[in-house]
Amino acid sequence: MLRTFAITLIVFLFAFSSPLWVAAEQPGAQKCDLKTGVCTDGTPNTVMTGDKRIWASSRLFTDAPPLDVRKWLTDKPEMEGKFLVIEFWRTWCSACKRMTPLMNTLHAKYGGELVVIGITGEAEETVKAYAGPKKDYFLALDQPLPAENRDTAKAQQPAEKEGAAPASAGPDQTSEPATARPGQGQYEAKFGVWGWPHVVILEPQFRTVIWEGFPGLKGYELTEAKVAKMLAIGRASKGEKAEKK
Repeated sequence: MLRTFAITLIVFLFAFSSPLWVAAEQPGAQKCDLKTGVCTDGTPNTVMTGDKRIWASSRLFTDAPPLDVRKWLTDKPEMEGKFLVIEFWRTWCSACKRMTPLMNTLHAKYGGELVVIGITGEAEETVKAYAGPKKDYFLALDQPLPAENRDTAKAQQPAEKEGAAPASAGPDQTSEPATARPGQGQYEAKFGVWGWPHVVILEPQFRTVIWEGFPGLKGYELTEAKVAKMLAIGRASKGEKAEKK
């Protein structure tokens, strides 16, 4: 049956979340969102429906580009037939540190059916010097951007903005263009990420994006229960295929 597995997952996920607010890549005046605590460069949000936001280009229900990393900082995981939970992160990112326990739990509890991968385009020595909460899952360095994009990146990290709501409410961000952010790599750029951490979940058959966003967004959190349901649907789909053979 044509893409039955991916379609089943899509139906399930619509039951958990309304469609998205998607951030466009148009720099503007600086402002802070008091609802999420996120300070941006004034990039307008394009409303689809609902009130969920993501700090990246939306790729929901599309096939993800092939995963191509520059270097594995851990052993390379076995990914065949497993869900992929990909976390785009930064070493300086406080929101990434807050979400690390969730990523560790998914890795420890469901590691037989999914692979959790943290990806950053930062320098290897920067990642190795990271002193935040220990990441027990797989880590990789992103492929570098072409020199003409990389050389325009500014070295400074985002600072706290006056009037912002508590930083714990949303992801950390920069205001650089999509291809000129500190730590930006080729794979992350394909998702247009401009707030961290940004997580995407890919199903195992077609590598379709079945979940995306900031995992700690109030009201739209990524939870163990949601992941468990995705995996249950995956197991059921495999069972149906086995019976038909």
